[in-house]
Amino acid sequence: MILYFTLIDYSAFALWILISFFLSYLLVKKFGFFGGKRSIQKALTIGLISGHLVYLLWKKLWLFIISIF
Repeated sequence: MILYFTLIDYSAFALWILISFFLSYLLVKKFGFFGGKRSIQKALTIGLISGHLVYLLWKKLWLFIISIF
């Protein structure tokens, strides 16, 4: 089993950072969700990026567990 991240994983994460900036801008500024404040937009962006980081860590852990067997 491949234990290392591929270029696709890194590029997907980079693309997700851009998508999270766009999503937070769209939801907070354009649609007025969560009050439309700048601090809320930053928190949503950080939450989206950290959520994807948790996914990447889980993937790394899962690949490590599978490689043991």
